[in-house]
Amino acid sequence: LTLVLLAPASLVSQELKPQAVQDQYRQAMGLLLAGNPNASDRDQAVTLLRSAASQNYAPAETALGTIYEQGILVTKEASQAILFYRKAADQGDWIAQFSLGRIYFLGLGTATDTAAAKKWFTQAAGAGDSGPAFFLGLLNDHDLGNPPDYVDAARWYRFAAERGNPFAQERLARLLLEGRGVKQNRQEGYAWLLMAVEFGNRQAQAKLDSMEGDLGKSGADAARKQALEMRDRILGYTRNDCAGWDGQ
Repeated sequence: LTLVLLAPASLVSQELKPQAVQDQYRQAMGLLLAGNPNASDRDQAVTLLRSAASQNYAPAETALGTIYEQGILVTKEASQAILFYRKAADQGDWIAQFSLGRIYFLGLGTATDTAAAKKWFTQAAGAGDSGPAFFLGLLNDHDLGNPPDYVDAARWYRFAAERGNPFAQERLARLLLEGRGVKQNRQEGYAWLLMAVEFGNRQAQAKLDSMEGDLGKSGADAARKQALEMRDRILGYTRNDCAGWDGQ
């Protein structure tokens, strides 16, 4: 939700819209983010978002999709969430594209559809965010009706891992340790596990502990050095490439 609410309109849609529509969107977000909005503020925010969305303003459509998906301010309704997300996604809004992909991948209020999920994740990945890339990795990693494509899974996991996604970092580490889709490299796998833990994936710690003895002291020390280089590269990327708003 934070991702949707705090995204400046210029980051979501490249098309210039009438200032009145932007003002409606910003006023609605201001009401919702003011802290403990009362019922009147919430109703006014929804009214403003509907007005902006009726003028095909993608950020407002994405916000309404989120509201319906989460059941925030209105009754939870997957069909309405998909409707508004699709309107924004067709205008190139990557957050809406990502949200649609996630809905179809997980079957949230609708039938699971991996083909539709892949379509929307692929479009959303063009924005450079790690989330769609991670899910594309999952689509290729799992047997979802087709044989897994570990080469493609590793490619997407690495894309997301380099952008600081700790779950992609753990998945990439597993492929490196097993030699699936990539040449087996236990040292690099260990280094990515270190990154996964540092970036917030605590589940990777157990695998780290079990590997310590297998690598030996020299191997573990080399992996830690490699992890430091990775960390500097990842932090440098996020500092330079982040769009500059909370939630990305």
